[in-house]
This record gives sequence, C-alpha cells and structure tokens, in this order.
Amino acid sequence: MDAYLDFILPQIKPYSEELSNQKLFVNKRWKEFRDDEDFHEAVLYIFQNDDDGSLLLSIDGNIGTGGWEVIEKSSLILESGGKKQKAELYDLAFLNKDFFILKKHGNQKRINKKKYLVLAAEKGNAKLDWLDLMDKMYDLYRNNWLYTFMVFFFILVVGILLLSIFW
Repeated sequence: MDAYLDFILPQIKPYSEELSNQKLFVNKRWKEFRDDEDFHEAVLYIFQNDDDGSLLLSIDGNIGTGGWEVIEKSSLILESGGKKQKAELYDLAFLNKDFFILKKHGNQKRINKKKYLVLAAEKGNAKLDWLDLMDKMYDLYRNNWLYTFMVFFFILVVGILLLSIFW
C-alpha cells in the first residue's frame, strides 16, 4: 500500500485540507485500512473535541483511550494508552472529508514498518478493502483532471466559435 500511496498522494495533494480544519476529522469515526493479509480487526479512531485532545480507539468494539495533539500546523502526535503507553509523531499526508492519511515520521522502510497510517471515514467506506480504497482515492485526481479538461475544452470551443463569428 505504501507504493500506491507514494504514487497517488502527490497527484491529490492540491486537494488536501490542513490539520487546522479540525471539523473534518474531529468527532468522526475513522476506519483504519492496511494491506496486511493478517489484519482482520475493525479498528476505529475517534478524535474527541475536548480540552485535552482525547482519542478513542476501538478494536473490534473494545475501547482504548489515548490522546492527540496538533503541532507545527502539519504534524500530529498520537498517544495510545494502556500498559504499553506510547506516543508517535505523524506528518499530514492528506486530509479531506473522506480520507485522513498520516505519514509516520522517520525512515519506516529501514526498520520494516508501514510508512502510512491510512484512515477513511467509516461512513461510506466501511465495506471497502484497501485496493478499492486506493482506487477511490485516485478518483479524486481523475475526476478533478477530467473537470479541468472539460473546462479547457469548453473555453477552446467558445474561442473558436467567437473567432468564426467575428472573423
């Protein structure tokens, strides 16, 4: 999945929002997607809108708690609670109403770990597998490219018509 995202993300980056637009990701259920065949859990992240930035993490309906904090406008610290409390630094890779893609800081390939944390809004994406999700994400680029092409084509046709009328 990392290779797919390395290809897709530069194409759709212009359509990304910033972490300062918290209404896009706070108080919303985000489902985690992985390309690991051994990953069968339903993992949900719910970023709470409260003073201490709490995070609810549901794994197959079992709730854990943690925290989140935006730093430097484009980075996010995610803390997971429990006995093995840990905090991880992520940089924003892409955010819109449907996708929340975070890139873990550091060289994850060197230590054989996943580069991205891929979250998609549970509503509308819950039944998709990761390949379908990548295709849906790439549609952001395809659809916007098609729109741009259609506008250019329309302007070209209007220009030709105006030239033929006034010439």
